Amino acid sequence: MGLKAQKIRNKGFIQSLSRGLNILELVANSSNPVSLTEISKITKLNKTTSQRFLNTLCDLNYLIRGEDKRYSLSGKVLSLAQSFLNKSNLLNVSKPYVDELSDETGKTVNLAILEDIYTVFLYRKQIRKFLNYDLVPGSKLPCYAGSLGKVLLAGLNNEELKRRISKIEFYPITPKTITSKEKLWEEIMKTRSRGYGICDQELSMDMFSVAAPILDREGNIIAAINISMEFSYKKHPGLKVMIKKLLEKGKMISSHLGYQGVYPLYPK
Repeated sequence: MGLKAQKIRNKGFIQSLSRGLNILELVANSSNPVSLTEISKITKLNKTTSQRFLNTLCDLNYLIRGEDKRYSLSGKVLSLAQSFLNKSNLLNVSKPYVDELSDETGKTVNLAILEDIYTVFLYRKQIRKFLNYDLVPGSKLPCYAGSLGKVLLAGLNNEELKRRISKIEFYPITPKTITSKEKLWEEIMKTRSRGYGICDQELSMDMFSVAAPILDREGNIIAAINISMEFSYKKHPGLKVMIKKLLEKGKMISSHLGYQGVYPLYPK
């Protein structure tokens, strides 16, 4: 039964609430403030209806309307996300290991989860900034461009993986960014085979990163951690030791969450 059919059969479904949340998500997923015209076009709602939703979200302090009449998220949304993160067992368990790994390697270490086709950052111990913008809890990056995203996608079964990949609109962040469904599928299969994900200058020409999975009690990949380093470290003799440390921390976090099986583990 499709999502649309589920909504029709669910008598408790409130369509107006769904539309309002869709607009909120649209603004959240945009890298820049969004205009009324853009929102109306993407949601396929007329401008009058779209404006009413925007006015309501602004009145409730979830959105901010700039002087240029474009909309962006307010701090209230971030506070909601922060409340979730503060209560998250995953974050509480992982944070000490992330900090420890960063201290041991002298590199930036990140913790993230998968949200649809985006990598969402939960925690970051930053040593060096590679991107020209800040990554904070709740920040999103396209899943196809980083080592974290590849590991998280690799944790999906093949049917769900195909569905997610079919939704991706690829664009080149750098000259080395993966920009095809076929190439991404191939890279995810390599990730499963080697046990960890690699990002080779796909987000920044200055950065190379490796990522490992975090599994829950049932063996599902629910998050990933990675080490971000200078591109020159790709050929450093200490890289193998760094990857070993990364996998050790991934296994420790998974064990702390209740997983006792073979590590790393990916769907076949």
